[in-house]
Amino acid sequence: MSTRRTRQLEVIWDVLKDEMSHPTADQIYERVRREIPNISLGTVYRNLQKLAADGKVQILNIDRTQHFDPISNKHPHFICESCGKVYDVTLDRREEAEPLLSPDTGFTVTSHQLSLYGTCETCS
Repeated sequence: MSTRRTRQLEVIWDVLKDEMSHPTADQIYERVRREIPNISLGTVYRNLQKLAADGKVQILNIDRTQHFDPISNKHPHFICESCGKVYDVTLDRREEAEPLLSPDTGFTVTSHQLSLYGTCETCS
């Protein structure tokens, strides 16, 4: 991590690093407060942005809310439209997710995010 390591940053990373629920900043804040009661939401948010800038977390923008994923490499997600939970998705064939844009079309792809929407097993 190139960012200066602080206790707040370390606690936030400890809360998030094994978390597979793709929590929001508010959810992370509530968990971090158990260890650092006087931490502010702003401090949590700034440290999450530092982790993202350092490539430690991926930020998912879902319905105008940021969710944080400790798996920083790009991968697809499934979002339940009923409960709002976010799940990691594994594709069997990578080429199915590749864009059909070649350099001669004039498009330059700088990033992508594949999200599948529907109803999870619990909500079905």
